[in-house]
Order: sequence, then C-alpha cells, then structure tokens
Amino acid sequence: MTGEMAMEKRRRRHAPPAVASSSSSTAEASGHTPSPPADLLPDIARRLTSLEDFFSLRASCRDYRALLPASRPHLASQAPLLLVSLYPSFAEALFHPRLRRLHRFRLPWGHHLPPSRFTLLYAHGFLVTATTAAAQYPPRLLLLHLFTGDQQRLPRVPTPFSRAILSADLLVVLFLPGRSTVQHCRPGDALWRVATADAPHVFDDLIFVDATLYALVGLRLATLELSESSLELSFLGGEYDEENRPVGERFMLGECDGEVLLISEEQAETVVYRVFRWVPGEGKWVMITSLGGRTLFLGFHGFAACIGPGFPEIRGDCIYAAGRRLGEWFEYSLVNGTCDVCYAEYVGAPPLNSDSPLRPPVWVFPSLVPA
Repeated sequence: MTGEMAMEKRRRRHAPPAVASSSSSTAEASGHTPSPPADLLPDIARRLTSLEDFFSLRASCRDYRALLPASRPHLASQAPLLLVSLYPSFAEALFHPRLRRLHRFRLPWGHHLPPSRFTLLYAHGFLVTATTAAAQYPPRLLLLHLFTGDQQRLPRVPTPFSRAILSADLLVVLFLPGRSTVQHCRPGDALWRVATADAPHVFDDLIFVDATLYALVGLRLATLELSESSLELSFLGGEYDEENRPVGERFMLGECDGEVLLISEEQAETVVYRVFRWVPGEGKWVMITSLGGRTLFLGFHGFAACIGPGFPEIRGDCIYAAGRRLGEWFEYSLVNGTCDVCYAEYVGAPPLNSDSPLRPPVWVFPSLVPA
C-alpha cells in the first residue's frame, strides 16, 4: 500500500495502517475547488459503509483529513470486517462480508515472510499482536491502532497463555482457560504482573464490561479485582446443580448493552449456540432468544463484540462466529436455530483443504473505535 498506509521505519512515523490502498490525492493535486462543501463532510462520512470510500474521501483534499479523523461518529455506518490472511504469504487484509470486498493495508511487520507477528484480537481500535518466531519466545505483545498508527509495546510475557482481552484504558489481561493464573500489563509497565487464584478456582473465561472485569469460574459468575501480585474473586451467585445447569459443551462470557451474558456452544449435526442473561436479583443464568435486534460476534477463542441494530447488512438476534478455517464464519439465528456457514472468497484466499498453520479470522469493528 502507498502513501499514508506505509510505516516508514527511518522516520519512525506511525501512519495509520488501515488507509485504503485505492486512496489517491488526485483531487488535491489537480488544484480544483474541493467538493462537496466542508460542512457536509461529517454527515457524508457517517453514511459511508466502506473503509475504502471513507479513506478515499479523506484523501481527496488535504483539508478533509483534518475534518474527518477516523473517529466513532465518522465511522458509525462501517460494518464489521474480517481480518483474513492472504495465501501463501499470510499477510493480512480486511474483508467486507456483505460487499465481498478485500481491503488491503500494510502492517509494520508485513514485509517479513512469513510475518513475524500475528493478530490475537481487535478491541478499542487496536490490533493486539504477538511475535511468532520461536527465537522470540516468550512472545512480545504490541498494540497497533488500526486507524492512527499508534503503537504500544509490552514486555515479554512470562508464562504461557492462549487468551487475551483488552480494556478501554488499555489494560491487557492474559490467561489460559482452565488455569488459575492471570497476567496483566499496561503500556509503559516494565514487567507483567502475575496473580493466581486460590485452589480450587480456575478461570474458564474473562471479560471487561463497563470497566468491570468479570470471571467465569465453572459456571459461576464473579468479579475480579487485580492488584500488583494478587487478585480477589467475588462470586455473584451460588453453585449450580445439574437440574439448573445451562445447556452446552463450551461456555464463554459475552455482553450486550452493558449486560453480562453466558454463551454456550454445542456441536451437533451443525453448531448450536445458546445465550443466557445474568439476572442479578436471582443470581443465576436465564436463557434468552432475543437480543433486541442486536448481534453478537465471537472470535474463534472467545467473545469479540456486540453490535446494535442499524446495520442493514447484519442480521439482528444472531451470532456471527469466526470458524476454524481461514476466512470461515457462522451465522446462527437465535430466533429459529438455523446456522449458515460462510466463507470469505477473495483473490489470495487459501484453499479450503489447505494444511497451512491455523490462523482463524479476527473480527474488526470500525464503528466501535473510541470517540
């Protein structure tokens, strides 16, 4: 990618990676009077549903760039995207599921073959990435803001992990489901802090909801307070007996409109999802089949985000779940229990029978970038 997309090492300039490859400055170079008028730009931008269109509009005039920062109001109509891999290089690109359009961009490590980093998740505008080389184990994490180019490096991770979550104030929490240890670190910290829960408690999942860190321990919900080298679990409900146990094989935490959810996954002839809402007064999970028109997005390893109604291309009261294969996702209706298996078809997509290393797709939400 050219222009703003490039991350120039020599100048140490952090340009936004997500600027569209098709962007150009032809209008600026031509010297013609910009059109449309500047006062209409914010309203036009918030109606655009493609990142390429948004960044093309910004690039059409130098003044537009200052008037149209990549902020939540201007990206309000941008649909969720899939961060997919290009075969066989495993460079990354953004795929628009409805438009079937591939949006190429350049990451700082994109010139390495194979890439020296891979993306764990997207949250609050940042890609959370980890080093891949065995020589760099334990891995180092880097937070890269997809729309501003801001980079936040973290120290080496001291103990193994498979899950990562990120708070709005950039607290990174790592854990291994089924284990009792939690690691946490903020940009600027010299070391990771490691804390362990008292036996027999182990963490099945963690999630931030409105600045509160929740833990799933068995099927019990608890809040989790982290300090320098210790943690405090506060359970919000009692033990479950078999009669009241939520149905499912695999469980994860989620959220919708500020409410904590429990999401179960079960492999039958097709995948089956169930959603349970936490009822504080009763201290238990209650199954629901409506999200008020909202949609839940699941990464391969856990919850990704909840998107409100207002996106015509996204089905309400559904779960969109990233699959195991490269570029695969499921669309599951909570209303009627149907499940559609979808694939990202694009130039450079890996063959479905590829034996390449597992690199599940990651959901990216431009409309949820911090204001």
